[in-house]
Amino acid sequence: MVAGLFDPGAAEAATRPLAGHSIAVYEPDARLSLVWPVPDEDEAERPGYERSIPEWAEQDSNEWKRAEDGWVVILLNGSPIWQARVWYLDWGSGIGGYVPDFEPIDGERELGGDAPLERWDVTTWAVGLARLLNGFGSTNEWDNLDPTPRIVLEYSTVHPIDAALAGG
Repeated sequence: MVAGLFDPGAAEAATRPLAGHSIAVYEPDARLSLVWPVPDEDEAERPGYERSIPEWAEQDSNEWKRAEDGWVVILLNGSPIWQARVWYLDWGSGIGGYVPDFEPIDGERELGGDAPLERWDVTTWAVGLARLLNGFGSTNEWDNLDPTPRIVLEYSTVHPIDAALAGG
């Protein structure tokens, strides 16, 4: 039996086999594990590759070579129980790391127009998850480059399960 995962970011809403490049098992309870993608360093060199940087990374003071999103999947007994989107930011020179998926918070809607972006938001839980992934392999230089504290000044303390139950 292969574990499946629903990918809400996919073009078609279909379950697909769970695939990840890295897995970590929680030592005190081996039933709990994480699977996450590791970016392919050679992908940017392939024909047809398009550089795509999210808006929040474009606004950062550092210039990022590339950004790739992916899903961290938390498994219990090998079955997915939670997933969170993360981004891998590549600064170049072998320096890169994971950041959480930042959510735009819009300001007051202007008469006859769109609501302007007020700020970016992220949960403390998502920041902790990204730091955990970075603990498995990023370099010390990443600590100085991580844009999270520059993009989001104050983290939301709402747990993702509580947010999902509240419909947010």
